[in-house]
Amino acid sequence: MSASPAPTRRKAPDLVRQALLDATARVLGQNGSAALTVQDVARAAGVSKGALFHHFSSKQALLDATLSAMLDDFEQDLRAHMQLAPAGHGCFTRAYVQVTFDHLLQQTRDNDIGLTMANLLEPAMLAHWRDWMRGMLAQFPGEATDPRLYAARCAADGYWATAYGRPLDEEERRNALAMAAEALKLCEPA
Repeated sequence: MSASPAPTRRKAPDLVRQALLDATARVLGQNGSAALTVQDVARAAGVSKGALFHHFSSKQALLDATLSAMLDDFEQDLRAHMQLAPAGHGCFTRAYVQVTFDHLLQQTRDNDIGLTMANLLEPAMLAHWRDWMRGMLAQFPGEATDPRLYAARCAADGYWATAYGRPLDEEERRNALAMAAEALKLCEPA
């Protein structure tokens, strides 16, 4: 009796789809959205262009799915932080600040996390982030209009815009920790 053949990718479409999403994030981080090609993504994922188009109808669909997956991962981290912290004033913003700075501080090599600010500022990609943020703030309506909480989120976003996609040196790490501490102070009731 012969051994059964090893599972093929054909039998694991979820694995192929995830490999394509991961490869897209890597290629975006290396080349930016303007230089992204489906051939580069397919090559990085180890699949054919036909397999890529089996899972995603277009380059834009691939980009949309990649950004959605990255936002989902970020939201999972955010919600995990929220579960550990006391509910109440500023719970979403406090978690947002903590997760944003945690992601910055965990970078160990260039483009370690994926999308840089330049990629996210591409209009179609920025629309995803804005929609996500609006949806989150709709769940925490008191935080949407609180100027201190808005300032805390802006501090996190601003630091992310200057440091995302590359490792921080020791001075930048100290500055990031200090800025995170100051932003978190804004999350406390006035």
